[in-house]
Amino acid sequence: MSKSLPILDRKPTSAATTVFCSERIDGPGGASGLHLYVDGNQKITRSNGDFSAPRPNAFSLVQITDCPGSTPTCRAGCYVHGLEQHAKSTHDLYAHNSQTIRTILADDALASEWVMIFAHWISQNVTSFRWHVSGDVIDDAYAEWIADVCRESPGVEHWIYTRSFAHADPLVRVSTVFGGNLALNLSCDVDNYEVAVAFRDRHVRAFGDPVDGQMTFRFLRLCYYTRDGAIPDRLPYDSVIFPDYGLRSSTESGPAWFAGLEGREKKMVCQIDYLGKSEQRRCGPCQRCLT
Repeated sequence: MSKSLPILDRKPTSAATTVFCSERIDGPGGASGLHLYVDGNQKITRSNGDFSAPRPNAFSLVQITDCPGSTPTCRAGCYVHGLEQHAKSTHDLYAHNSQTIRTILADDALASEWVMIFAHWISQNVTSFRWHVSGDVIDDAYAEWIADVCRESPGVEHWIYTRSFAHADPLVRVSTVFGGNLALNLSCDVDNYEVAVAFRDRHVRAFGDPVDGQMTFRFLRLCYYTRDGAIPDRLPYDSVIFPDYGLRSSTESGPAWFAGLEGREKKMVCQIDYLGKSEQRRCGPCQRCLT
């Protein structure tokens, strides 16, 4: 496992103050064959690490190129640009994964073998696993591969944020909403909010008896990114709001923005992003996006 300590500067990026880590997973042929990298950092580390000593628990690709559902808003505010600048050695691993996963997926037998290799590593090393600190679901074959890895590591809590709604149906089938082990979060902003809501509404799970009207419903979670502070009316109560760097508590405008939110909206704001990461404020203690 390797760790890279970032270089501090004054640019608005949390990557400049984050410790990253990684580990290599070898496939068939051992060191002479294909390999992928898992990564991690202080924010997303969970039970296999802590704030001072994060452990890898994620798989990442590259930003924009590997984000077929990206929007103008998310591309303009993408935090991975800062990561690429301040943690280039980690970003280089993402570029390696981006090329190698395509090679793996091009061969059905190899892809199946890698499902088992990857799921075994996950099951042996973590209790929760995040898909894509950087990147997203690139196509249907990759979505099926992720879903298979989740199925083959049933004791692990997986989670993902995705804008790749065109490829996300295989992920719905292994989502926690439908009894699986993948917390499927629908990433959205002003550009794709209506599309995300439509996807959410198509995949609602109903419980109860429609005859007597005793019905309850479970929906996929919306994770809304705001650059200018605007939030949609009637954002579902179980949503999470991710503020841009300019809206965080350490900025001049952040506290005023937060104070102007309604009570229900304040409860939706990701406190890790808004207040800053720490041992108490990271994905480990927080469960908001993980069920």
